[in-house]
Amino acid sequence: MEINNEQLKKLFDLSGLDADVLSATTDDINKALILIERKFLSLLSNEAMTVPAEFNILIVDDLELSIYQFNQLLKKVGIVPTVARNKVEALAELKKKKFDYIVVDLFLPDAQDGIELIEECIKLRDAKRTNKIIVMSGTDDKDLIEKCYKLGIDEFVPKSSNWHDQILKFITSSLTSKQHEDFFKYSINDNICCYTINKFNSQRHIDLIVKDVTTSLYTGFSNIIFNMENVKIFDDEYTSVFTSLYKMCNDKGGKFMLVKISDSVKSALADAFLDTLIPTYTSVDLAVSKISS
Repeated sequence: MEINNEQLKKLFDLSGLDADVLSATTDDINKALILIERKFLSLLSNEAMTVPAEFNILIVDDLELSIYQFNQLLKKVGIVPTVARNKVEALAELKKKKFDYIVVDLFLPDAQDGIELIEECIKLRDAKRTNKIIVMSGTDDKDLIEKCYKLGIDEFVPKSSNWHDQILKFITSSLTSKQHEDFFKYSINDNICCYTINKFNSQRHIDLIVKDVTTSLYTGFSNIIFNMENVKIFDDEYTSVFTSLYKMCNDKGGKFMLVKISDSVKSALADAFLDTLIPTYTSVDLAVSKISS
């Protein structure tokens, strides 16, 4: 199939890939397609995400267009936010109920109003910091941004063209990590994905993890690292899962590695003659360096 420069530019723009249309290679096109596929699967994941029944989010912004755009995006994942358009309205809402996330536009319409509101939010926050404060702004004033972090905010999002997506990503990743207590996943780069495994002692846990790893491999992550430091007791009946994951990564031209394994995991690998097949390391950084070398 032939593709012209205009179509190629649209492809790169949609994927977010920084590539020159005139000198683009087949690898660039494949990478762009993988990035688009990841975005698509991420949207599907967000659509299917279960939002807790008592989940509350407060948006504080004085721009109607921003409120509308963010409101529409949140509705896609089943979140109906409360909206306040200034500091006074926000404080009134905060007295009515507890919010899981508070998204504040720093300039309401000036920075002082935003700072004062953040200070009030911090005062009302419980000791466990169960609610998150996200600040958005178009400012590049480093001193002002640093002041927000020193006050105790959780995230600062520049008000660029995709600020809505950045905030939604922060919120949904927090919700996902709460829902999947069996593991925590994060990407190290475009082809390395790391899993911190918390539970590996039932078929339900195994199925959930393997399903997620399969999705990661399908969306371009060819190297998978399992950080096993939280798994102290390991049943050797699940050792075969490591063999399957090793083969899956190998088929993608990547590697499957284990990090910080306990004596019980080490013994299970040896009994299954996998200790010479699956590499193990003392840290994630060391494992990453072996992949990169």
